[in-house]
Amino acid sequence: MDIVLIGSGNVATVLGSKSLAAGHRIVQVYSRNADHANVLATRLGTTSTSYISSVERKTDLMIIAVRDNVVSHFVQEIGEVRSTIAHTAGALPINAVSGSNKSFGVIYPLQSLRKEIDIVPPVTLLVDGNNPETRDLLVKYSASIANVVLEANDEKRMKYHLAATIVNNFTNYLFTMTASFCEKENISFSILQPLMEETVIRLRNNTPQNTQTGAAIRNDLDTIEKHRDLLNKYPDILNFYDSFTAEIQKSVLGFGL
Repeated sequence: MDIVLIGSGNVATVLGSKSLAAGHRIVQVYSRNADHANVLATRLGTTSTSYISSVERKTDLMIIAVRDNVVSHFVQEIGEVRSTIAHTAGALPINAVSGSNKSFGVIYPLQSLRKEIDIVPPVTLLVDGNNPETRDLLVKYSASIANVVLEANDEKRMKYHLAATIVNNFTNYLFTMTASFCEKENISFSILQPLMEETVIRLRNNTPQNTQTGAAIRNDLDTIEKHRDLLNKYPDILNFYDSFTAEIQKSVLGFGL
């Protein structure tokens, strides 16, 4: 397929690279920042523009990979295109790119993508289209670059987006708090890496509930109090610790019901 990329950030970079590797042609990269557009275009062996008036409007596919709050503004500015146009956001409805376009949809990567990484992790794409023909085209394209492709309407995609936020963004914030604790207490955060990896690897063959370990599930009150004593000078972390401990006990052991 001939593809125009709208955006030059993480998603645009990864989808562009994977598209090129799958045999598609990136005919143009657009970004409001001319330097960023040029960097990605050079990487993908194509041309760039920072002017909406110069965006190629007649290709097989136009992928809008920009911030959610910019999508509708871009669609209004560019007007009707003679391409299938698709946004890449999990929290936006499919009609965010409808405008006056006849063929539009969504290609949402259910993955945390970074343009700096050399090896892209397995990618799942959630896809939808405004009609069967568009949906088939987007599924076919997505299957050429992704490990897993799943058709998902607005409701299902929003649920996946929320679930992804919890398991990725929220979990990473727990890592951030822990790293801060380790630094202040002069212990190594990196030594926890194998433990963090093993926690996730176990989920390949087990449910999260069946792999739960720790003082809370054992109702080890002595250890819990020792932990709480250590966290007295870290009230933000202590709030998380108490909340998670209570929820684990309640959901797994039935305490507090």
